[in-house]
Amino acid sequence: MNESGYTNYLRNVEHVRETLRSADIDESDLNETTQILYPAKDLFSGHGIKLVELDEQLLEIVNKGDSLSFKGNSNESAVLCTENRTYEVKEAETSNSLLLVPDLMLADDTKSSEEHGRVIKRCCVTGIFHTYYEVHECKPRVDKILSVLEPSCYKGKENESEINSTTLYDWDKLRNEIQASEDELKQALSDHLVVTIDGYLRLISFEGEVRHLTYMLDLFNDYSWEVDEIDKEITYDSLKELIAEPIFKALFEKYTSLSEKVKEDGSPFYRYNEDKVCKILAKVLLTALPINKYNDFMESWKMGAPEKIVPKEEYLRGIAIIISDKNIMQKEVISFPEETLPKNINDRLKEIFKVKEKWTLEEITPYILKFETNKLNVNALLTKYARCSTHNGIKYYSSKHGK
Repeated sequence: MNESGYTNYLRNVEHVRETLRSADIDESDLNETTQILYPAKDLFSGHGIKLVELDEQLLEIVNKGDSLSFKGNSNESAVLCTENRTYEVKEAETSNSLLLVPDLMLADDTKSSEEHGRVIKRCCVTGIFHTYYEVHECKPRVDKILSVLEPSCYKGKENESEINSTTLYDWDKLRNEIQASEDELKQALSDHLVVTIDGYLRLISFEGEVRHLTYMLDLFNDYSWEVDEIDKEITYDSLKELIAEPIFKALFEKYTSLSEKVKEDGSPFYRYNEDKVCKILAKVLLTALPINKYNDFMESWKMGAPEKIVPKEEYLRGIAIIISDKNIMQKEVISFPEETLPKNINDRLKEIFKVKEKWTLEEITPYILKFETNKLNVNALLTKYARCSTHNGIKYYSSKHGK
């Protein structure tokens, strides 16, 4: 090697022509520039460069100057994120040697408009690779959201002094921690009751959610409003001493939707989403007593709900199951929350079919929905991982390898 990083042996034009003659190649069939590859001085010194294969969509993002970011702690496999998508990154081997040549000219650039004869261009090989990284779109890995936000969850003003400031997450800290694109992370946060308080993202505790929602439902009863005639302004003005504004906004957005009715001044009424209201009230009962006699549970559930909101069995889907106990000859309501089940679909289905042998599509859907992809919906997933049968005209799903 010389100081420039090339070997002391340098090929000239005559060497090139001799090689062409040996290979029986007519020099006139080639462009005028011949590029000779030489190893760099530090070729095997561990340059730290990695090769990543990008599809057309990702390449377009890079060419536009938009950013791609790798995310993952030392104990996690890395993902690659755009603004709205997440890709898993896997190392792949190649039987060919891939050479990294920064100053290599492409074919069109080796043409010469002037007749100077053959030109020799020396190029430095700065890396030789036998592996590269493939990227494939995957679901965002957002399961950590609850575990990182729970230590600082909001339980009420009276408990704020107990919060350790080191457990607080702002947006930048959270997006660096969670393996998801920004758009996917925002969507995941919207699936939970998360609000911004003093610049930090705070998960509202279950107890806090129930307590503050109860204030709203009590007011609903006091005013004897119809379910679809909820006045947002009156609700907030009446409760602003009890519920901080960001908490109220989050609760109101989660548990209500726009009504078809409007007030006299043209501003909208809202309606309580009965399924969501009944679901959280059922969770309260199930937290206190995970296994209940059906009739007792339904009676308690009805008594705990506002007068004009009626609980229905279907509202239990995703949080509890109804099973007929043959030993006592009656039905039972058993706590079975979706969020506590395994994250792997095979393991999850084992648990599902262990507690109940046969499920209707409506019953099982809340437990499988999170595994949907662009190519596989719930029906397709069940066709792949479960067995279907029909009884009295009703379709049921059971374990694929069961009896």
